[in-house]
Amino acid sequence: MGRRRRTLTVVVLVSGAVTLAMAQTERATRAAPPPLAATARTGTLAGGPAAATGRGSLAGRVTFRGDAPALPPLEVAKDRETCGERVPSEALLVSPRTRGVRYAVVSLEGAPPAGATEAGEATLENRRCRFAPHVLAVRVGTELAIVNGDPVLHNLRGWLDGQRALFNVVQPTQGQVTQRTIKRAGVIRLTCDAHAHMGGYVLAFDHPYFGVTDEDGDFSIAQVPAGTYRLTVWHEGWNVVQRDPQGHLTYEAPRVVSRDVTVPEPGGGPVIIELGAD
Repeated sequence: MGRRRRTLTVVVLVSGAVTLAMAQTERATRAAPPPLAATARTGTLAGGPAAATGRGSLAGRVTFRGDAPALPPLEVAKDRETCGERVPSEALLVSPRTRGVRYAVVSLEGAPPAGATEAGEATLENRRCRFAPHVLAVRVGTELAIVNGDPVLHNLRGWLDGQRALFNVVQPTQGQVTQRTIKRAGVIRLTCDAHAHMGGYVLAFDHPYFGVTDEDGDFSIAQVPAGTYRLTVWHEGWNVVQRDPQGHLTYEAPRVVSRDVTVPEPGGGPVIIELGAD
């Protein structure tokens, strides 16, 4: 019998009037993605504030087709009185109601500079020996508050693109807060020296056009200037490929889908793009 196919699908609504469906078929062997076919047709842009200002928005849902794999819980080797003997894996969370995938990061490439807007602040918490949120997306320049919500020591490390150490934060005290500024764009992998099972991600962008899916798989990106951009969906790999003697896990490569999408000009025609594996 052939191997079961699993499909990660993105359905995007552009400016309240445009639908984009994007699918990537992945085989269990992690072979290269098959070719994708694209068709497009035009329609009419709905009126409203987006049409008047030359800006639109992207809103949609990332879904999982097929049977989502049941990931085993993560074994805890230390501080079990706080962490528990095991914790559920958050590497792949699929809503049973919507089939939506949580913690996928959707971003646009090629948008014009957003101007001198503030990057803002964000919070990353060590909570019951897990990173909360599990995946966080921020803009470069963001002031990140790292909080120890547990009565045990945590030693957070952030690795840019899996290689370069960006920060090393030791927090022995519950309630301790440490500030770090995110200075570089990229994928920052999070680990904890004290708890090998802990893992998470911060994705940093040099623009404001990104979003993270919620528990239903939904996301939105607001105030996008009209134009054609590269839309990318990133999701961490969920299959464990290696475990070192200390219990640190190595996962397969992230799943990444990239395709072009158009946010219509005022008065122009929105574009419906359907991308599917043939």
